[in-house]
Parts: sequence; C-alpha cells; structure tokens
Amino acid sequence: MNKVVTVKNIKIGEGIPKIAIPLTAPTFVELEEAVDHLAGAPCDLIEWRGDCYELIREPGSWRAPLVLFRQRVPQLPLLFTIRTSVEGGKLEISTEEYIHLLETVIDSGVIDLVDVELSRGEKLMERLVGCAHAAGVKVVGSCHDFQNTPPRETLVRTLCTMQNLGCDLVKYAVMPQKEEDVLTLLEATLEMKEKHPRTPVITMSMGPMGAITRIGGGRFGSAITFGTAGAASAPGQLPANLLVQLFPLI
Repeated sequence: MNKVVTVKNIKIGEGIPKIAIPLTAPTFVELEEAVDHLAGAPCDLIEWRGDCYELIREPGSWRAPLVLFRQRVPQLPLLFTIRTSVEGGKLEISTEEYIHLLETVIDSGVIDLVDVELSRGEKLMERLVGCAHAAGVKVVGSCHDFQNTPPRETLVRTLCTMQNLGCDLVKYAVMPQKEEDVLTLLEATLEMKEKHPRTPVITMSMGPMGAITRIGGGRFGSAITFGTAGAASAPGQLPANLLVQLFPLI
C-alpha cells in the first residue's frame, strides 16, 4: 500500500485521486477572478503556477497572491510551482534565482507544498527538500518530458530517485507519440504502486492521446490529477467538473 501524505484534511494517496486545479493567470486581478471560479468546481488542492505570473521576478511579488489564496480558500492545500522553461514552463531562470525564490517562499510559512524540478540537479533537490521539511512544507519532486515518453525502466528509476532524495510525493509527466506510450506510463505507475510504495505517485500522459491517464490513472496508482476551472496549464487537462463525474465510473 502506498504511503498516504496528509495536507490539511486531504489524504493524498488514499481513495480516489485528488483533483488539483492550477492557477495560471498572469496578473493579480486575473488571479482574483480565477479564485472566484474555484467556488463552482470540485477541488482538493490548488497549484499556483508562479512562473505564469508577470511580476514573479520582482522581490516579494509572490506575497499578495499567496495571501489572497489563504484568505479566500483557506481550507485548500496550496502547492507553489515555478515551472521553468527547461521543463515546459513559462520562466527562464538561473539555478541561483530558482533556489532563492523557492527558499524565500518556503520560509514565508504560507504554502503547504512546493514543486521541485529534478532537472535542476539532485543536490539542489536534496537541499530544497531539507529547507521545505524544516519549514513543515511537503515536497512534490517533478520531472516533465514534453516531447516523448521514456522507457518504463527510466520512468521508474527517475521516480525512485526522487523518493531517495526525500520528496514526499513524486511526479512524472510525459508526452505520448503513439498509443503504446500511454501504456508505458501506466505500467510504470503500477510498478511504483506495487514495488516502490514509499510515497504517493503522480503520473500523467499529456495531450489528447493521454487524456485517459487523467481519468483512469488512479486505478494504476496515480494519486493526483490536474483538472481545470478555467485555463489549462498543460495539454490534455480536463475540466474538474467532468473528472468528478467520471471517477465513480472507474
């Protein structure tokens, strides 16, 4: 049985997959509107994609949005993510800037979880895991391939590496080029569930071809799926309202 990670009252890794809604608005006013949309959508946690925020490079610019989330949706766990251009995100940022920004936000005491990209290096991930845990923040170790789907062995090895570095949850998102790639992602997910259950696992095959993994990934061991209540943050994301209708059928 996979380990369960509890954040606020949400038990990640137990029961049906939890629905995370990413907020990708570029301005504060648009973020306020995006938060308003959450009221009508099933949502277990929110992910703020800080890399999409136009002012994110300005010192302290992250504070007002995070306070907004805490005031308007205090019951929802908050995941802070800077998705860099290396992993398909909006922000080109040096490793030094990346470390400083994440450590500053972690130390703010406002977030519950932080995304850390493996592509920045194992030592950096280990450092940020230590920083986050000292602040009581859970870490989502992540890896993204927007071009291809690596072999099953590579997927499993990478997810296990992030477990070994102390991440509380581990995530891998891939892009399928053929139907077989979707099966490869699901096979790797199932192997993690059955042989390496030290942390909850989050996996997805992106784009229309991989949409089935966002609906049925939980059957194979994926603990979180990303749904929309507005703009999508990655190809193939489905509306959260649709996901919550489909989960009981699977």
